[in-house]
Amino acid sequence: MKAKTLAISATLLSQIYAQLYALESQNVETHELERVTVSANKGAQIGLSSLPLELQSRQISIVSKDTLLEKISLGGAQAALESVPSVLYSRSGGVNGQISVRGQNSNNGYTLIMIDGVPFTGRSTLDFNVLDVSQFDSIEVIRGSAGSLYGNYGINGLINFRSRKSNYNLGGKDFKATARLRSLEYQSVNNGVAGRAEILGGGGGWDLLVGASGRIGGDYLTPIQEGGKYLKTKNSNYNAFNLDFNVGYTTKSNTRYYAQGRYSSIESHRAGGGAGVSAAPGSSYGIYVSEIPLREYYLRLGALKKNLSFANSMDIYTYIRHWDTDIWNYRSNSTYGTSRTNIQQQVYNNNIAGFKIIFDSTAGKHSLGYGGEIVSAINPRGTRQIFHNGNGTNATGSVNIDARPSTNTDFALFLKDDWKVFDRWILSGAIRGDYFLSTVGKERMSSENSNASNGTQAALTKQLDDNDILHSGAITGSLGSVWFITDYISNVINLSHNFKDSYSYRYSVSAGTPPTMINPTLHPEYSQTAELGFRVHTDNHYASLVGFFTYYHDKIALGATYYDSILNTNARKYQNIGKAYIAGAELEGRHSFLDSMIELGYVLAYNYGMDISNHKPIAYIAPLYGNISVKFNFDRVYLGIVQRFYADKWRIDNTQERRSKGYMMSDIYAGVKLGAFKSYMKDMELIFGVSNLFNTIGRNPVVFEEINAPYSITNPLVEPARNFTLKYVWKY
Repeated sequence: MKAKTLAISATLLSQIYAQLYALESQNVETHELERVTVSANKGAQIGLSSLPLELQSRQISIVSKDTLLEKISLGGAQAALESVPSVLYSRSGGVNGQISVRGQNSNNGYTLIMIDGVPFTGRSTLDFNVLDVSQFDSIEVIRGSAGSLYGNYGINGLINFRSRKSNYNLGGKDFKATARLRSLEYQSVNNGVAGRAEILGGGGGWDLLVGASGRIGGDYLTPIQEGGKYLKTKNSNYNAFNLDFNVGYTTKSNTRYYAQGRYSSIESHRAGGGAGVSAAPGSSYGIYVSEIPLREYYLRLGALKKNLSFANSMDIYTYIRHWDTDIWNYRSNSTYGTSRTNIQQQVYNNNIAGFKIIFDSTAGKHSLGYGGEIVSAINPRGTRQIFHNGNGTNATGSVNIDARPSTNTDFALFLKDDWKVFDRWILSGAIRGDYFLSTVGKERMSSENSNASNGTQAALTKQLDDNDILHSGAITGSLGSVWFITDYISNVINLSHNFKDSYSYRYSVSAGTPPTMINPTLHPEYSQTAELGFRVHTDNHYASLVGFFTYYHDKIALGATYYDSILNTNARKYQNIGKAYIAGAELEGRHSFLDSMIELGYVLAYNYGMDISNHKPIAYIAPLYGNISVKFNFDRVYLGIVQRFYADKWRIDNTQERRSKGYMMSDIYAGVKLGAFKSYMKDMELIFGVSNLFNTIGRNPVVFEEINAPYSITNPLVEPARNFTLKYVWKY
């Protein structure tokens, strides 16, 4: 492993030196890359609004390009998002895991993940594993309701990754291209190496970006010692390769035709934790869950037209995303429970296809965003489970089909209006209508075939066959207000109505005891969210304090046993019976002093959740957490310090989790601006950092655990030990 790591490092470093030598020695015509800065006073793609963020009522946070490149902690995109209030990383490996947004895990379908406004769905447990932050210019986060803009799954929030686009030689008469090394890094805690290279082109109306990125890392060290040595977290290793492109051609009439694409191939491993196919209590107990491999293919084709007769702009595009995954659950050497069967779960041919058209226009004091979209989830092949013997051979007759083929198509129309009522008051409203068409195929599950003669199973099969097409719908909306009390202080209010579709539960059947019946009348889950807050914003200072309350009702859960006349026995079915709420407060601030020589940032979040139906707290909610950062900028160098903290978790659902102790972790980093020494190194930097400086033992309060198993390194999963990072970045 070390030899492979050193070989990769040497190869990439040689590319840097070759690149620098070529730039210094060649006297060629160059066009400086345009610097793209995302700050709190600029618009965000996900807001469907051209207004600056301080004029929008939604709580929108932006993780900038520089923040992404300067990240030194171990983890993928999830780790970068912890700088946003109410967002936490639910780790299950080196890069594996989900996020928690306002108290709900992203695997539960309450947070919508997007890339450039396109739903990044299909593998909710594993989505983040394929995302390399070096591929993106920024990450935009709506904290709270986004359903009235983007529909399904937007109850608790939305996260949008904005892809990079070439600004090289734009406006040039002739097309020119160059190759550049975007980033290269080494992390000591797992001997991890990562890097990204790009080809940039522009001119003659064209813009072109082709990028390739990769990362590889072994099992990470923990702060826990045994016999004087730090223990490793087994099965936390990973390797990943990503290829992406973004190419466009802009006509003289200011229409850009574009194509975007991605290919990702990942091998990721879950040491513990996890949602979906849980890995808890983890590798400490001989349970190894891995994705070998996880592959994603994505293509988007579209056109962006500006200055139409009836609108400022129109963006129209179509896309398709395809997933194939082999999830391996190795238990032959497990020391927990009774199962010793190794299971290979084949989740193949998952497809998301869609079409969307968006208009942006201005009518008097109204800034409008409106359009329509079609999103279809197509799964023509039911999930297969293959049961293997301990020696890895397939056991006779051990292939299980546990889902029928299915489709679910969403047809939607939406409208957003930002109305400048007075100079100091902006009123925002949005409405969206969704119609769902769901189908289930005729290929039967294994349980249907093996129990075909069973009267109960036969009745369940008939119900699936008779309800092969189902319909549902939802209307969502929001109303927001921004009132400027003074030029620098504003009050924000948001009220919203949101939903989460129920199609995956409508077809849930089981011949168990008691059997579970199909429920074709099951309707979506709904929620209402209220937000009230205040903001302070000047050229050098921004602070926001917001309180929120989300009430969930019609939550889907198995109902009470009843007598079913079709089965002629007692049965259960999924019903809209659950109720819950989550309340909280979020503080966010950014301040600049002495002409940006000193930058201060902080976030703090408090969450409180209650499962009303079952009279108990909602599980895996972190009560209080946040971070504070200080950055000192000088002519040639900069220095940053970050302090992360997590309070005790004592209010718990004791059927799923245990109390956890609070902890603090310190990170420190320094950057050298190479351009200050040589002009041809403009925007290049070397960064050295140490995360978890004091080797603190910490377990994130949102990480899943198995409460019937004793505490261990992986139950719940321990955060990585002290990690030294050396990083080269080019901030063009």
